[in-house]
Amino acid sequence: MLRRIPKEVHERSANKTFGIFPGLANGLITSALVAALLLAVPLSEGLHERARESSLVNRLAVYAQRLEAALRPVFAEAVAHTLNLLTIPPDSTERVSLPYTVEKSRPRSELETRMLELVNQERVSAGLRPLMPDPELTEVARRHSADMFARGYFAHETPEGRDPFDRIREANVSFVAAGENLALAPTVTVAHNGLMNSPGHRRNILNRNFGRVGIGIMDGGMRGLMVTQNFRN
Repeated sequence: MLRRIPKEVHERSANKTFGIFPGLANGLITSALVAALLLAVPLSEGLHERARESSLVNRLAVYAQRLEAALRPVFAEAVAHTLNLLTIPPDSTERVSLPYTVEKSRPRSELETRMLELVNQERVSAGLRPLMPDPELTEVARRHSADMFARGYFAHETPEGRDPFDRIREANVSFVAAGENLALAPTVTVAHNGLMNSPGHRRNILNRNFGRVGIGIMDGGMRGLMVTQNFRN
């Protein structure tokens, strides 16, 4: 069909101008995929950290995550797994075995603060009061994030069968209502967007019965960030 179009049509300025749009779309898709790969593939620690802190890489990676989530086949109802994000719905007993372990992950308090800001922005936009930081729940959340890295699993229940409510009670933290969100992602931005795009996790974040949250983020280096959010009234 293109060969049948006269050469003069191809050379018209209008045709060349409109040709910019598919080229731009192609460039954006390629950039988003490259950004996702920069966060997913094992690079040197310095390059990985620079990619993780780049606002542009984060933004493009979120676009790639949304595209991948929309196009991926449904392989398990309880697990959402893309190139840069792993989540399990709050009410699921599903368990994912990680193909690695991280014995010495480190807490990232500044990222926990950033995620709390993002969570509260969502709540304020929905007309809800912000969540207060809960130091006791933060310790519970950090221990679970560290345990999942150390023993190579991803689940709300520990290998011994202790669920979030058991772990909160064992820390002598009282509650009437409680909940938990989990995410494994390269950045806080990717993790937060993934949780907000999941109905169950979004309900926890925007639950008007919750007033406090403990966010535990453990940094596994090139393995990403293990995020646990524990909520209570």
